[in-house]
Amino acid sequence: MYDTSQVGARLAGVYGLTDKVAVVTGAAQGLGREIARLFAQVGARVVVADLNGDAARAAAVEIESNGGVAAAARVDIADDASVKELLDFTGRTFGSIDTLVNNAANRSKAELFEMTREQWDAMLNVTLRGTFLCSREAIGRMKAKGNGGSIVNISTVGSVHTTIWGVNVHYDAAKAGVDSLTRSFASEFAADGIRVNSILPGGMASEGAQQISSAYRIRGPMIGTGRIPLARMANPLEVAQAVLFFASPASSYITGQIVAVDGGFSVS
Repeated sequence: MYDTSQVGARLAGVYGLTDKVAVVTGAAQGLGREIARLFAQVGARVVVADLNGDAARAAAVEIESNGGVAAAARVDIADDASVKELLDFTGRTFGSIDTLVNNAANRSKAELFEMTREQWDAMLNVTLRGTFLCSREAIGRMKAKGNGGSIVNISTVGSVHTTIWGVNVHYDAAKAGVDSLTRSFASEFAADGIRVNSILPGGMASEGAQQISSAYRIRGPMIGTGRIPLARMANPLEVAQAVLFFASPASSYITGQIVAVDGGFSVS
């Protein structure tokens, strides 16, 4: 039987990100912050990127105070120049990017019959365009480096299976577009060793979810009795662990996949 040190060394090699450079967008709070923390714990040098620069700096300081390596960057992912500067900053600070997690999104809610065109456009500009811009910039640099890389897109189970009614129409549509980017990029850049996958969270017990529940009358399949077979909301760390799997060597032969982390909701 292997002893614990042997098991630990093997797992560190399979699931570790030692000396890898990872950019996590929307990493100042919630799931993004949990991903950044976890990546740092397994050896990555992490760029905590967020529209809220002060919160990003606070998250990076926390990571470093716990023994990780992190730097903070303010970014507007809907803006070409801002995204380019984020990747330039990453290169200057840590070297070329190995992993990108497209977590940042516009998570606003709006009732269907009250939704303005501006709200619709804002959702797509950040959630879909932002994922496109960040991915394109990262892929270009990964190709130039020549050592491959991994992109993990944070989508939603709502992109393939309705979760709540009315308030998520624009969000689910934008995330369905993100899944399409996942498949397209995975196919086109596989020859460069660049893997691209999507994680589809279901309900999460995060700050954002709590704010939404208090501001809107939430209704629809997700809240139906028994619709989540595991009978609870996810802890953000549970979703972050799935993201780590796709970022790590453990998933070296997996690309173009759209994987739900939803407690079984999508098959209920």
